[in-house]
Amino acid sequence: MKKQLYRLMKPFLLTAFSLLLITACYQPIIQKPHLSLNPSVECRVIQRKFGETCVPLKPQCIIALDPRITLDPLIALGIKPIGFASYNGNGKEVLLGISSDEVSGAKNVGNVDRPSLEKILMLKPDLILSIDYNDANQAYNLLSAIAPTVSVPTETHMPAIDWGNKAYFKENLRFIAKLLGQETKAEEVLDRYQKRIEELKKRLGNQLQQIEISVIFYGEGYIWTIAKNDTISHILTDIGLRHKFVPYGEWNLSIETIDEYDTDVLFIIDVDERSPSFYFQNPMFSSLKAVKNNRAYVVSQENWRGFGISGANKILDDLFKYLPEGR
Repeated sequence: MKKQLYRLMKPFLLTAFSLLLITACYQPIIQKPHLSLNPSVECRVIQRKFGETCVPLKPQCIIALDPRITLDPLIALGIKPIGFASYNGNGKEVLLGISSDEVSGAKNVGNVDRPSLEKILMLKPDLILSIDYNDANQAYNLLSAIAPTVSVPTETHMPAIDWGNKAYFKENLRFIAKLLGQETKAEEVLDRYQKRIEELKKRLGNQLQQIEISVIFYGEGYIWTIAKNDTISHILTDIGLRHKFVPYGEWNLSIETIDEYDTDVLFIIDVDERSPSFYFQNPMFSSLKAVKNNRAYVVSQENWRGFGISGANKILDDLFKYLPEGR
């Protein structure tokens, strides 16, 4: 199917690319996988998995094709893209960590796994930020025929990182910032995040050592929780809060094991967008001590399922709201 799509799109792309050379937001830049570049404008050569990309020094028309990995850090750096891809949640736009207000004026170019090449082309980008995933090579070839494209690494593909206690959302921000020459800005963003962490620790006082937290997702009848290296777990670790988590990749929980997550404070991430009463009246949850003690909180997946620093700060907003003073 994908090969057929490529054959169908190839004549269109060749024609479109010719038009771009005349009308695009950027001046023409030669980009060929694994070949040296002869750029006609000033640019920064980035060597990536699928070849070299000549990134304009000051790109003005950026398209971000993943909300959590490419869009989130742009917004955090104060850069509004001209286009973005989103997830599809029951027919509506889902950005996870980014609000619709933060992308006001930008164009949605389709679903993350099926962005519209025509919509991308019409926006005349001078830089496309895609992601490095299983089928990324074919996507890279199609996108790089439109504009300089960088395939941003996911956590498992982030180069030369000794993870240890490092968080992907912080390193991802640094990666995007370096790509755009915004390293100083990125460190300012991370410094503000750390100051918020210290402020929350101060507000929690003795509670910091006394409470334990669980985070449970509920959607389509399934229950799952966070893994050790999730963004949520890293935030809770930064604060110094004890919390339940599972090893990477072992997310799903059975109803029989939910009692293991019967902690002092419970955050329920509402994937199905149900009323909070659904959870508090449901026997599966109502027997937990956090529910009985009014320390269970239903929170939005839009804020709590992000991978980036913008999403991390929205999670912090909720932690400031619910954790201090036993509220």
